[in-house]
Amino acid sequence: MEKKWVKDEETEKAALLSETEAKKTSLMQSANNQIAPLQDAVDLDMATDVEKQTLADWKKYRVLLNRVDISTAPNIDWPPEPA
Repeated sequence: MEKKWVKDEETEKAALLSETEAKKTSLMQSANNQIAPLQDAVDLDMATDVEKQTLADWKKYRVLLNRVDISTAPNIDWPPEPA
């Protein structure tokens, strides 16, 4: 009797979702790390115009990132990080 490989699609999907969730969490943490010092500068009235725009760009990115639906993995259109 020949044994056949059985593909466990449910396990594969769970692993893919886990990987995607980890990526989203990592990207969100990176955005938070960029936003925090810029927000401090704004809060203390020390921000330059460039810093204010950079803060707005990172906040927009964070909102778009938060809206990413990981259940659609692997077909996710990740928002680009601000320049």
